[in-house]
Amino acid sequence: MVDMRRPLLLFLALFSGTDAFQIPQPLSPVCSFLGKRGTTSWKPAGSAPLLRGLRAPVGMAKMMSGGKEVLPAVQRFVTPALGAEETREWTWRGYQIRYSKAGMRNAFTGKPPLLLIHGFGSSADTWRAQLPALADAGYQVFAIDLLGLGYSEKPPDEDYSIRLWADMALDFIDEVMGGQPAVLFGNSIGGITSLTAAATPVRKELVKAIVLMNTAAGMNTKFVAKDPASSPLLRVIATPLFALLDFLFTFEAFAEWLFGKTKTKENVTTTLKRIYVNPDRIDDAIVRATLEPADDPNALKVFVKILTGDSGQLPAEFIDQVQVPMLMVWGDEDEITPLGSGYGPYFTEQLRGERDNIELKVVNAGHVPHDDAPE
Repeated sequence: MVDMRRPLLLFLALFSGTDAFQIPQPLSPVCSFLGKRGTTSWKPAGSAPLLRGLRAPVGMAKMMSGGKEVLPAVQRFVTPALGAEETREWTWRGYQIRYSKAGMRNAFTGKPPLLLIHGFGSSADTWRAQLPALADAGYQVFAIDLLGLGYSEKPPDEDYSIRLWADMALDFIDEVMGGQPAVLFGNSIGGITSLTAAATPVRKELVKAIVLMNTAAGMNTKFVAKDPASSPLLRVIATPLFALLDFLFTFEAFAEWLFGKTKTKENVTTTLKRIYVNPDRIDDAIVRATLEPADDPNALKVFVKILTGDSGQLPAEFIDQVQVPMLMVWGDEDEITPLGSGYGPYFTEQLRGERDNIELKVVNAGHVPHDDAPE
């Protein structure tokens, strides 16, 4: 099996700003900083077991991060995220956003903070392997549940879009992560969200680099109807098909029937078996983390709004605004964003061929390579 840890850490080392970086062989709980500075072995203080999901006192002293004063997020009890040292909530535009954290920022290493963004129908729990591993390598790592998904609040009347989630990610970096330029990790719609954030005028400096994991080309599959790369036949078929689906979703009974069929334990397990290659990774914990958010009373309405909404701007239309280095990690058995068709060749062949700051690592995995094949 291909080892994903080396390319990830090599890529991150380029932006650490230190000569004291050393790749653990393999990743171990203690990261050695043995370089020109002669640093000794060090383990992030944040890696000690911590109580998760507890409310932080409002009068708690301010924390310093990169010269900015940042108040700890005030919290009610939240479902602990898998692999996290802490799970908290952040209030964004009046909504409660769940996020998880591991590791502690060390100003002496110069290593950038990391923000991990999940895909559709998913949550921060899919980063359960990366949170502790990257923290042990000396990084401060955050993972968020996008508004409307995972364990974050699900306002039924919100206009969901990639632009909305990109603004959310940038605000999170600014307000919670102290405004320090971060490396974004994005899977599926988390990938297109990361790219959109990196293309945002004025605020793009908050994104230092991007790691894309089987990135999607839009919030939903409607993008194929307007993508010049789609065949004329596909576009002709897709336009009325999406119109029909939008019409059917206006009937609450149809939406409830479809959503009800998808949110059973059996169906979720079956779906994950199509998304994952490694059956051992489809355990009770990840099935539960997929099912529980669907019990939210607003989950159905959000599901419909995301599926019927505008897919967003095509990556090819704004990619020139994204100039940061990128590492693409692609599961070779993904049926949702396949390597050899759709936008897969655009990202992994065309775009990579046009730039010298893009790397590609193909692994034996499905649509969620970081959880399917975390080794």
